[in-house]
Amino acid sequence: MCELLAISTAQPVHLSLSLERFARHGGAEGPHGDGWGLAWYEQGDCQLIREAAACAHSETAHWLTDRHRPSTLFLGHIRHATQGEVALRNTQPFLREAGGVPHSFAHNGDLNRFIFNPKRFPRGSFAPVGETDSEHAFCVLMARMAAVWQDGRPDADVRLAVVADFAARLRQLGPANFIYSDGELLFAHSDRRRQPNGELSSPGLYWLQQSICETGPIEGLDLESRADMQTAMLASVPLDDRDWEPLPEGEVLMFRQGQLIERYPRLVLWQEASQMLDD
Repeated sequence: MCELLAISTAQPVHLSLSLERFARHGGAEGPHGDGWGLAWYEQGDCQLIREAAACAHSETAHWLTDRHRPSTLFLGHIRHATQGEVALRNTQPFLREAGGVPHSFAHNGDLNRFIFNPKRFPRGSFAPVGETDSEHAFCVLMARMAAVWQDGRPDADVRLAVVADFAARLRQLGPANFIYSDGELLFAHSDRRRQPNGELSSPGLYWLQQSICETGPIEGLDLESRADMQTAMLASVPLDDRDWEPLPEGEVLMFRQGQLIERYPRLVLWQEASQMLDD
């Protein structure tokens, strides 16, 4: 399965990302050698660099080290292809615009092809460029998001309701771990993942929240800032030996500037999200 990485901080930081540790899962230690991508937000826009090649052996990935502007939001993905050929169009994260804002998304899992049915999962005006289940799912999410972004930036709880409802429906089709951001908020949904023993089970994501000073450098990943601040990191597998929290199956988390704003357990998620959308 693919691997996800997301980082949210209170103030813009420079991410010294050699991808050394993350990359070892992307074609060296792990089977994820089919592509990689990194997205980060700055000045109201999103920079996205992707490559349909193994991250561990990519000159572009190593060139990226220390060559980006500071940001408060980063989304990363390394791919193990299960649907769609190895090609740039099938490489994540994906990017779309709604409400004059760039939205980014990356998914880990293998969804039932019902997601390709536009009657059951309408995509509105959003069409996939590639063939992956992940991009089709993102187009479904964007069709729902575009509806609430028509009159300007919606409240955070409205956006959370849309993501929560989408996540609950997506889980019915297969493993649906994903990270999604609109440049202000970062959302993460933890589901199931293929574990080292071959079992498909939770956790699908791990979470680490500490101050930058406490976090310190992770092998291949270092947040450089002039001031201590809270930072939230999410990854498919722990990146070091610190106390990464395994997230339960079916949780949706919402972050703003390195802080956890809301956390929906699975049992509450479906009922509350549906009620908010009906109101």
